[in-house]
Amino acid sequence: MKQFLTIFFLIALAFGAACTKRRGESAAGYGSPQRVSAAETNASEPAVAIAKDGGAYVVWVEHRDRDGDVMLRRFNGAGQPLGDPIRINPQPGQATAWRGDPPTVAVAPDGTLYVGWTARVESSTGNLTDVYLSASHDGGKSFGSPVKVNDDQKPAVHGMHSLAIAEDGRVYLAWLDERNVAPAPMKDMKMDANSSGRHMEGNREVFVASSVDGGQSFSQNQRVAADVCPCCKTSLAVAKDGRVYVSWRQVLPGDYRHIAVSSSTDQGKTFSKASIVSDDEWVLKGCPVSGAALLAGADATLRVLWYAGSDKGQRGIYWSESRDAGKTFTPRQLLAASSARGTPVLLRGQLTSDIGVWQSGEGNKAQILTARLEDAKDTAARVTSIPFPGELPAAVLTNQRVFIVYIATESQRQTVWLMKMIV
Repeated sequence: MKQFLTIFFLIALAFGAACTKRRGESAAGYGSPQRVSAAETNASEPAVAIAKDGGAYVVWVEHRDRDGDVMLRRFNGAGQPLGDPIRINPQPGQATAWRGDPPTVAVAPDGTLYVGWTARVESSTGNLTDVYLSASHDGGKSFGSPVKVNDDQKPAVHGMHSLAIAEDGRVYLAWLDERNVAPAPMKDMKMDANSSGRHMEGNREVFVASSVDGGQSFSQNQRVAADVCPCCKTSLAVAKDGRVYVSWRQVLPGDYRHIAVSSSTDQGKTFSKASIVSDDEWVLKGCPVSGAALLAGADATLRVLWYAGSDKGQRGIYWSESRDAGKTFTPRQLLAASSARGTPVLLRGQLTSDIGVWQSGEGNKAQILTARLEDAKDTAARVTSIPFPGELPAAVLTNQRVFIVYIATESQRQTVWLMKMIV
């Protein structure tokens, strides 16, 4: 009997240990964060794309006072670095970025790697910028000469850009543009408590351009919208049937700031009348520095994820879906009752529902949150906090792995990190 009890105890112990291990693996679900940027640099504004082999390309900006460099580093599927970072902008220090306008990165079906970025234009009239695209045909080891995307001749502000690649390899960029916008009077350049530290700027316009030759040249710039919130990022998505979607935050009469969507079925030559995704009843005399994320599906479906604050409703991360190519949208659904910093990320679920990723705006602690877009009575129950402090995340999903890149602060410097999450 004693021997039987001993054997039973050992079996129970082993079973309990196995269960604990499985629970630990499930509860952890995260790889160790990997430093992306060099320790001695001040780095921020990360973006990420999936490589053809399941690894990841991470881009970011290294800052030195007014100078900036767009950097790139490749990681394998396990989240380990492959080689040292390389600089993308050919002239050292010419790049510019801030937390609302990071570089963009995307991989074409043929494996070509594209990076969108902005460069400072020397001018006595202000901080002017141009949008550039750089292309690599050797997996990010080298880049050709960058090509300017905006086609206006007079220097102006161009930024808050987005990048997307169609199934046929056509490259699309969208951005906010001031070529037709008169500068705001100095008396209007006031700070607003709700503008996240940005000045009250004049509204901008949305422009789109495309390339059919691998980014060597671009089409004539197409204006899509006017009276656009000047500090909220644009977003692009291309469906498998070639329909192009673009979104921005529209400024409506009365300082209502709502997410708008338009689409094109002729490869960006013309765009449909804009649709407002949701009447959030958000009045803001400033800029929330937060755009929307898009996911284009089959059968003219489109999902939108965004942040909204409102005096009449609940502030939070919301999502909605269109089933008629962006003409109309379902009533918004609350994903998380939380304020947010930056533009959220929306990832296409491969075996489960789609996933939202964003930075919480609650409290003083930098916290990255994730949640699945699924029906649940208790929205808080599906929100997960990443166990590493971080800011302004970018994310991609492949093979049930989510790569999240984010900013961490150490020794009074900002650094860029990458972590892997199993879903």
